Amino acid sequence: MIDLTREPHVVTWEVTRACQLHCKHCRARAIRHRNPEELTAQEFGPVLLDIRNNFAYPPVMVFTGGDPLERDDLDDILLQSVNLGLSTAVAPSVTPKLTPDVIEHWKSLGVTSVSLSIDGPVPEVHDKFRGTKGVLERTLNIAQAITENDMRLQVNTSVGTDTISHLTAMLELVTTLKVTSWELFFIIPTGRARVDQCLDAQATEQALEWLADVADASPFRITAVGAPQYNRVLATRHPLLHAGRLAVKEARGFAFIDHTGLVYPSGYLPLAAGNVRLEPFTSIYRNSQLFRDLRNPELLEGHCSQCDFSLACGGSRARAFAVTGDLFAEDPACAVG
Repeated sequence: MIDLTREPHVVTWEVTRACQLHCKHCRARAIRHRNPEELTAQEFGPVLLDIRNNFAYPPVMVFTGGDPLERDDLDDILLQSVNLGLSTAVAPSVTPKLTPDVIEHWKSLGVTSVSLSIDGPVPEVHDKFRGTKGVLERTLNIAQAITENDMRLQVNTSVGTDTISHLTAMLELVTTLKVTSWELFFIIPTGRARVDQCLDAQATEQALEWLADVADASPFRITAVGAPQYNRVLATRHPLLHAGRLAVKEARGFAFIDHTGLVYPSGYLPLAAGNVRLEPFTSIYRNSQLFRDLRNPELLEGHCSQCDFSLACGGSRARAFAVTGDLFAEDPACAVG
């Protein structure tokens, strides 16, 4: 079993914050033009080499934004990852720059998977959420191109007050798309997202119970981001199957690198632990005080400190910080306690 305190399962790297969409919940508060302080393509190389050589189980590398296609040197970045033998994925924005030819090109480079955001099954929901008309239709065309190129397709869906009533229809849609995985991102009020877009504790619990119901019969993987309580729900239903399983969450199995090299426990938790321009990523992940504190259940407060699932779940530290300003407060989206 991988020690998630020493080995991340996934590293998401924001290669740019530039994006031409204006999504109402955008974590990054994306901007129209690239930041001149972005890491250069050459600066990616030593970091990727560190990751490849100094983790026993190199993580999946997810290159995201903003919109990665805003960088004209994106190929150089992707090839550095692929040539090191790292599992390489791209999470693009669906703008006119993203075409079936781009998908085919990424396949030729060695990219193995692409994730697309679909927040609603109809344009009236998704396009409104993304701030641009026609985005859903383009997204469905790109999804088809991904599977036709024998690449893994992941669909990411934001779960909040605007989208919760459409989850059943979303399940039908992602099933027809032949996805490999469906990740549901429970909205955290950071970036452009507001508290009134977030589900309350009871609605979150109901959504997680529903997910557990459909996951049992699903041909693809279903995960919940920003709602580690899903581990509790699964462990309660299937104690033998999920005994001892830790949630992949902030600083434990997951890390985020921004476009200037700052390393965060999560893209939704705006507290940096270091910068890859100054210190190896592997050292930041393993040894930074912030990451170590986030892995320490003894620092949890409120109900999270007393819960039997403090290791399997521990609550969303990003949500606790966003809502209360206290990194270790109990997760306000948890219905237990």
